[in-house]
Amino acid sequence: MKILVCIKQVGDSRDMNRFDTHALEEALLLKEQLNDEMVNPVLVDVVTAGPTGAEKIIRRAFGMGADRGTHIVTEDLNYVSSFVTATRLAAVAAKTPYDLILAGIMSEDMMAGQTGPMLAGILGLPCATGVIKTSRVFKDNVMEIEREMENGFRDKFSIRLPAVLTIQAGINTPRYPRLSNMLAANQKQIICMAQADLFPEQVQAGEICIGLEDPEKMRAGRILEGTLPDKAAQLFSFLRKKDLI
Repeated sequence: MKILVCIKQVGDSRDMNRFDTHALEEALLLKEQLNDEMVNPVLVDVVTAGPTGAEKIIRRAFGMGADRGTHIVTEDLNYVSSFVTATRLAAVAAKTPYDLILAGIMSEDMMAGQTGPMLAGILGLPCATGVIKTSRVFKDNVMEIEREMENGFRDKFSIRLPAVLTIQAGINTPRYPRLSNMLAANQKQIICMAQADLFPEQVQAGEICIGLEDPEKMRAGRILEGTLPDKAAQLFSFLRKKDLI
């Protein structure tokens, strides 16, 4: 069985996207579980699209237990269309017959939640989003999963592999990279591809970013001053005026 995990470098620290760490951990847990049941070993690959420094998160993935890593080297400095990212990832995913493709439900920076479903659409695979629980894979290549719905509801169903799952935070606790794995990670080769290696012509975005802006501050905090009884009286008065007590 082959599993591919899509990861992204985010933030000023340029670390792995938090939601992607949960996706990688879930892949590693499945690997450990299935290796006890299957004759052939389970392989976990990771892929990322980003600038040269993105190799950092592939090394971290190696430290956690990933087997192979692919880096699609890009020089994008500004907003990148989810469709463009999904197209790049699909080009790599299509080269290997993966049984399962995992990704975080969203990225911490854009929080669009579009790349996973678009990747599934490009590859023509079934997709489930917001997955909070996975089960073992049955003999007929069917996996039972649970996904998070609105208002606290859960949706439980079976999905036939190969498939794409986007993983919700809280499904597991990502492990820390082992020192021995991190030392070995520096010796592992990362497959690097330029966008030109995958696409003779530049991929055109399927959507347009009109603009980005910080959320408008709508409320201000209030600091209570004085002695403890004074603060308690002020708080009581405030809550009373708001009809909260």
